[in-house]
Amino acid sequence: MRVFRQIVVVGVGAAITLGNAAQSASAQPPAQSQDSVALSNQLELGQNVRSTSNTAAESASQAEQSIALNPPTGTEQASKPQQAAPASPSTLSQGGSTPLKGLEPTQTQQPSPNPPNNIPVPSSPVPILRGTPNESFPPLPPRGLLNTNPPASLEPNPNPLQFPTNPEDVRIEQTESITLQQAIDLARRNSQVLQIAGQQVEQSRAALREQQAALYPDLNFQMDASRSMTAGGELGVRRLQRQLNSRANGTGQPAPQAGTNFGSNSLNSTLQLSYDIDLFGRRRANIRAAEEQVRLRELDVERQAEELRFDTAEAYYNLQNSDGQVAIRQASVRNAQQSLRDAEALERAGVGTRFAVLQAQANLANEVQQLSVARRDQRVAQRRLAEILNISQSANLTAADPVEQAGSWRLSLEESIVQAFKNRPELEQQLVQRDISKQQRRSIQAGRLPQLSVGGSYNVLGQDPDDPDPFAARGWADGYSIRASLTWSIFDGGAANARVRQRDADITIAESRFDQLRNQVRREVEQAYFGLESSFENIETSEAGVLQSREALRLARLRFQAGVGTQTDVIQAETDLTRAERNRLSAIVTYNLGLSSLQRAVSNLPTNNLSDAP
Repeated sequence: MRVFRQIVVVGVGAAITLGNAAQSASAQPPAQSQDSVALSNQLELGQNVRSTSNTAAESASQAEQSIALNPPTGTEQASKPQQAAPASPSTLSQGGSTPLKGLEPTQTQQPSPNPPNNIPVPSSPVPILRGTPNESFPPLPPRGLLNTNPPASLEPNPNPLQFPTNPEDVRIEQTESITLQQAIDLARRNSQVLQIAGQQVEQSRAALREQQAALYPDLNFQMDASRSMTAGGELGVRRLQRQLNSRANGTGQPAPQAGTNFGSNSLNSTLQLSYDIDLFGRRRANIRAAEEQVRLRELDVERQAEELRFDTAEAYYNLQNSDGQVAIRQASVRNAQQSLRDAEALERAGVGTRFAVLQAQANLANEVQQLSVARRDQRVAQRRLAEILNISQSANLTAADPVEQAGSWRLSLEESIVQAFKNRPELEQQLVQRDISKQQRRSIQAGRLPQLSVGGSYNVLGQDPDDPDPFAARGWADGYSIRASLTWSIFDGGAANARVRQRDADITIAESRFDQLRNQVRREVEQAYFGLESSFENIETSEAGVLQSREALRLARLRFQAGVGTQTDVIQAETDLTRAERNRLSAIVTYNLGLSSLQRAVSNLPTNNLSDAP
């Protein structure tokens, strides 16, 4: 009976194995090897997740050897030719640009000796070469020009005050797949932050022009036209009439008319020229302060552009990470389904237990739940990127770039710190702010000294009274005046001294902030540099972990199908493989984020200047 039971177990295991092989072979070339068929249900990230491992995998026995506890070091890997990873990638639908397929089993392609998606992993984030330009990430066009021509569906509404009132106004109607370079160009084109910063620069330039106007004299022209009939003249006529009436009463004769209150028409034109003589440099100080204010705003544009570039790259990498998580969870669901089918087959054959089936069902339910959470995070990451790029309300974005190492850093830690000190606009902003305070203090001190202004005026006056008297004042005449004015604020209650002390405090604050920012910049560079080194090492470690977990799952499933393993072993192997794939994806994305953070910490790299380096 025991022999018969063993024969049944082996037969059921062989039937399950042959069934899985036939299911995978139906969509594969006839020349596919048996090992690649056995890996058909392994966890894969798809063609958008490019492997960076240099470990060889030529057969199942070699794969077992690659799981050794001593993986090859970075130096040994650098000396070997690039080889293929054991698992071939499947399609990730452009990072989610098409609906997810769901729970159907994956198809495994024939591993190639040199897959084009593999890129060589540098042996260190700091190569031996020194003084070479940093690798652009991503490379920008010359002179900072925007080469992206976005489709009309991505263009935001030109009216910044648009207020959607209908659900149709915000319904997603089109999804576009874009690269990181296109995302950065769109952010520069559409960002409200850069638009506001640009308007502030124009505002500061207008303020500078206002201060420069003091270099020229003021020329004013004034013309007054009037017709007047004075009330005093009317009262004088009445007074004279009363006198005439009084005299006529004594003689008995009628009183003569006293006359008429005549009006007067006049036209007065004045041309006035005035100029303040800058004796002690007050005007020059104000102009210099305005120039420094323009420079401060320009540096702020530079800072905002670098920050926007980093935010865009971060949002893009987070979207790539969420796309990879969805693919990983989909593969986990497929593995859980395969385990459930194996458990149910063994139960039907009478050599399995109901407990193993329940375990597989519970594991599948958990994986489906995790897939739902991953899809939620994917949608949130898509909308976060759309918010930063300020695209149309009815458009959505997906990541088109594959998940791969973005590049390497060619500067040492010390060189990176020095470059950051030279390039960071935040540091120069504090120096400019100190210069502004110095010029304002100079202007206040010059205002306490004597101020001299000169001026002159020329006027033309014309009068035409209603009085017919030929000796009345009428006709045209001109005149002029020249003046010089000297003012000296001898005592103002200490207001000027108080303003000077305020500017002195501003100077000290700017110097202290410079010192503070210098330490902060160094800390940011070091933090990003150390994080980049750690992420670089984690990529190689995670690659070895993925290979080990894949082989462990294959062996655990074969053992379970043969009746010598347990369902718990298979579930644990699936969990380990999911964790290893997530670790590899996280290592690559974290490396790219670290590289972007390091470039943000240094800023103004030779290939990505938005404006001239300070």
